Amino acid sequence: MAQLTDEDLANIAHDFYLSKLNIGDISKKYHISRYLITKALENAEKRKIVKITISKGLQRREDLERYFQEKFNLKDAIVLNNLETTNQDNEAIVSYAAKQIQTYIQSSKVIGTTWGTLLRDIIDNFNEVKQPDLTFVQLLGQPINSDQRKNSLVQLAAKKYGADSFSLPAPLYVLNSHLLDEIKKEPFYQTLDNYYKNLDLIFSSIGTFDSFITSNYMRENYKQSLFKNVNTKEIAGMIYGHPYDINGNFFDDLNKNICGISLEEIQNVPVRFTIVKNRFKTKALLGALRSGIITHLIINEGIAKRIISEINQEF
Repeated sequence: MAQLTDEDLANIAHDFYLSKLNIGDISKKYHISRYLITKALENAEKRKIVKITISKGLQRREDLERYFQEKFNLKDAIVLNNLETTNQDNEAIVSYAAKQIQTYIQSSKVIGTTWGTLLRDIIDNFNEVKQPDLTFVQLLGQPINSDQRKNSLVQLAAKKYGADSFSLPAPLYVLNSHLLDEIKKEPFYQTLDNYYKNLDLIFSSIGTFDSFITSNYMRENYKQSLFKNVNTKEIAGMIYGHPYDINGNFFDDLNKNICGISLEEIQNVPVRFTIVKNRFKTKALLGALRSGIITHLIINEGIAKRIISEINQEF
C-alpha cells in the first residue's frame, strides 16, 4: 500500500465511512481492486487516519453531505467548509472538483462535458496524465452569444490526457427544427451520438435564464421564438441547455430546438457530476437536484445552507 498517500487513505475512508459508498463503488471510483480498498481501510485505521471520525484530509461537512445524499438520492455529495473569502471558496471548489473528476476518469473510457468558465477552470486544474484510450466528447452545440475560443473544452481536456476528442460544430439552439433533423443525419453527428450512448462520466455546471438572455442578440433573435410556449417566470435554471422549474420539471417543448445529447441519454450516464460555486444559483440548483439529473454534487457549505433554507421556506 506504499503507493497510497495518507490523503488517499483519508479520501477512501471518507467515502466508505461517511459518504456510505460500498466497496464496489469505491473500487470503480479509484480504479483499485476491492482487495486493495479493504487494505486501504485497514491501513487508514493503523495510521490513525480513521478513529471514530476521519482525522486527516478533507475540510468537509459530513452532516450536510449526508443530508443531500438522502434528500436528493445522490450517489455522492461533497460539501466543502466555507473559507475566509469568496475567492478562497471558489478556488477550493475548482481544485477539489478537478481532483474528484480525475479520480473517476481513471476508470472511464468516454467522458462528456459542455461549456462555461467554471468548467474551463476545472479542466485547467487537471493534472496531466497519459491515458490515450480516453475520448472526450462535446455534449452540446456552441452557445451563439459566447466568446470565441481557440479550442473547445473537450479539446483542452483531451490534451491533458493525450487522448481523443470530438467537438460538436453546431449552434446550441436552432429555431428551425427541420435544420436540426438534417444536422443529425450528418456523419459527424452520428459519430457523436454513438458516443452519447456509451458515456461513462459527464460533468457540467448550471445556468439561469437571466444569464441566457444577457446577450442582446439572444434576447432579440431567439428568446421570443424559443420560449413562446413557456412561462419564463417559472424557469428556475438551465442544465445541459434544458430549462426546468423549481420542482425539477423540464420544459419539454424546447427539446426540438437543442442540438446535442438528449435528456434520455443523459439519464443513462452512470456518473453525472454537477459543480456549483455561485451562491446566487440557489433556486437553479434546487430545481436541478429535484429533477434527478444529478448523481454527484460538489458545492460548499454556504450554498448547501442556502438550499436548505429555501426548502424550509416552502413549508
